[in-house]
Amino acid sequence: MTSFDLLTRPWIPLLTPGGPARLSLREALKRAHEIRLACPPDEHTVLLRLLLSVFAAAARPADEAQWDSAWAAPDLDASRIGPYLDRNAGHFDLYDSTRPFWQCAQLTAGNREPYVLEPETWGSGAAQFASELLAPGRGMPPATAAVRLAMLQSWHPGGIQSGHPSDPATRGGRVYGGKPAPLSTISHLRITGSCLKDEILLNCPPGLRAAGDHPVWERDSPSAPMSAREPAGLLDLWTWPTRRVRLLPDENGTVTAVAVHDGDRSPDPARAAVGFDPGAALNGRGTPLAVMDAARQLLPWVAAALLDGDPGAGSCAVLAHVVAAAERGTLAPSMPIEAVVLRAEHTTSHRAALSGIVHLAAPIGPARTLADPTSRTALAQAALHPRKLQQAVTRAAATVLSLQLREAPSRPGLSVAGHLAGAWAEFTTDPHEELPAWHGALRTAAKRAAGSASAGPLMASARIAAAAAAALPPDTVPAHVPVPVLEGEPRP
Repeated sequence: MTSFDLLTRPWIPLLTPGGPARLSLREALKRAHEIRLACPPDEHTVLLRLLLSVFAAAARPADEAQWDSAWAAPDLDASRIGPYLDRNAGHFDLYDSTRPFWQCAQLTAGNREPYVLEPETWGSGAAQFASELLAPGRGMPPATAAVRLAMLQSWHPGGIQSGHPSDPATRGGRVYGGKPAPLSTISHLRITGSCLKDEILLNCPPGLRAAGDHPVWERDSPSAPMSAREPAGLLDLWTWPTRRVRLLPDENGTVTAVAVHDGDRSPDPARAAVGFDPGAALNGRGTPLAVMDAARQLLPWVAAALLDGDPGAGSCAVLAHVVAAAERGTLAPSMPIEAVVLRAEHTTSHRAALSGIVHLAAPIGPARTLADPTSRTALAQAALHPRKLQQAVTRAAATVLSLQLREAPSRPGLSVAGHLAGAWAEFTTDPHEELPAWHGALRTAAKRAAGSASAGPLMASARIAAAAAAALPPDTVPAHVPVPVLEGEPRP
């Protein structure tokens, strides 16, 4: 019988002391103190959540004291993780006949080719920019299929799905109103670490397992029909069976066909994800944190803005957990804290097709800055300056150029973020020492936005410049603000 045991077979892409390699799940956790995940940001987040699920089910620290001990330990707690994996050793086989990992054993007939597991096909239904994926008969190695299975269960969009024949909701082979996977509904923030061990702990706040909360490998294989239910807790959400899937291999273990049908549905997936996922990052309105502005420029300061402390500033449980560890002195004062924020983009408001996954590197600052409430607040205020500056530029441009308020921000030249380049990353290396440089970068961004071709004729540019200057922090505005005219920049 074909088998691919995720606990013993290499499949997770990692950077080891010997170079890039794939390791088994058991080996990755055993060597977490000396390796790092080595894959694109969307895969990285998915595999980290899977590793987090195993770690949390086996050895999650119950309180801050236990977490501090785990952080100080040289490696993850093998005395708890090893026996836990031994107890569940039969539940991680990708091709098991009765409990295939993260799949449905009742599915026996493939309805799609392996390319359905590729995110590039989740938009219009065809891999428009990766047509080689659609080659007929193209098989998929089991190590690749395991990663793609985790991606599908974590990122797959909602909308119309293929219905199983035994599902009473199926009409003409389809079911309607399918829900998106957990990561497709939120902005997700994770804190990077110098090794996998650190990254697991930084993204796993201490706590107790909720009653009835089980990861997918502790559950029986689900029935084929779609099921409407709420997540029972963190472990359930991290391994949510968004789709009923079955990987169908040939005698060599290569996946040659896939069965995909609708899976479990939470009535409100976004609310469920926010309620259980500590990586869910919200703005002050309680909606997913923005990672880009209207001109599609990345906003690397958004994570630091959550440090404000004001309930109206937004929140993220993982970030709050890291701040608390810094305040306790558990984290080395010089340790750099950096977040990666991801957000799915969909072609419709119903999240029925995935158009892309945006990722953002968001430096926050050294742990010593997070540990001090005054320094932390100052850092958060510095992170809010670009937004205030953008609001002033947008309002002024809309007025003087007779634009709709929603039109002005999409003009590339008027994007403050587009003129700040790497200034935020440089500032966060030492927020106290680099504050003057950050203020200087804000002044330059204001001048460039006002002096761009998007700002219109000279008088309009002058009024936008004046509005921008008024929005700058008091100590960044020179006594005389000249009308900004950028050398070599065209004007209409």
